[in-house]
Amino acid sequence: MPQLDQFTYFTQFLWLCVFYLSFYVLLCNDGLPKISRILKLRKQFKTQKLSSDLAKYDADPVFADVVIKECLNTSIVYLCSSVSGASKWCDGMINSLNANQLQSMNQNYVRSMGEMSVSQVIKRKALENNTPSLVFRSDRFARFQKLQQPKIYVLREQRRLLESGQRRKKNQNA
Repeated sequence: MPQLDQFTYFTQFLWLCVFYLSFYVLLCNDGLPKISRILKLRKQFKTQKLSSDLAKYDADPVFADVVIKECLNTSIVYLCSSVSGASKWCDGMINSLNANQLQSMNQNYVRSMGEMSVSQVIKRKALENNTPSLVFRSDRFARFQKLQQPKIYVLREQRRLLESGQRRKKNQNA
């Protein structure tokens, strides 16, 4: 392999050193002084600007208060606008989800709530019809009065069905 040959290796090393030293000399002679000049000027401009700004604020304390109030007002307006934008986005997303993906689930939920309320009404009516109702009458003697006797509709219907079934059997046998 030619890279491992001593003569080729020596020439490669020599050229590497030449390029490295030339880069180092150019950087030290030209690059670093320019960079240091730029940094010094930047530092001077920064201190001058800070001193002029501080002098402005020190000369007029009302100006500083006005600036602070304006900053706070703009931040409050930005916060309110971002919150309102986020709430509008959330409302839009909820409406689109309800309209598209969750519509069947919402219908099933409303249907089950309706069934539960209907079953509760039926139970209440059945209990009202089968239990005695007591009402407080406000007269001189303030007494409880029993309004109606318990009515058992199921037994009456069963009796009527049995009687009609027996009549049919008699009619069929005769």
